[in-house]
Amino acid sequence: MNMNMNKPFALMLVGVALLGNGGFALAAEPGHDSNVVAAPQGVPATGTVKSVDAAAGKAVIAHDPIPALKWPAMTMDFRLADKTLASKVKAGDKVKFTLTPGDKGSYTVTAIEPMP
Repeated sequence: MNMNMNKPFALMLVGVALLGNGGFALAAEPGHDSNVVAAPQGVPATGTVKSVDAAAGKAVIAHDPIPALKWPAMTMDFRLADKTLASKVKAGDKVKFTLTPGDKGSYTVTAIEPMP
């Protein structure tokens, strides 16, 4: 029996398992358009800005728990997708922001705004 016949089925099971845990789906194999699933959307979060470095395009945010990522509340350095995002907030601002998965398990802030 050709072992490659089982590979798509095994990958499909992994995808179903990820979806069952509230995770996101991945395409079973690159290049198969019928198997492509849309990339995960941004993850919403809230927190308090501790510092902003506009030149470096980074912000330190003490975020609230993020259930979608199974993260407890903590303070983290985040890269800003666009340096202009730094001008929207300042240290001490309570904010809502959106995280998008990046390289090697990192997350990038793709949107941020002060909360009323």
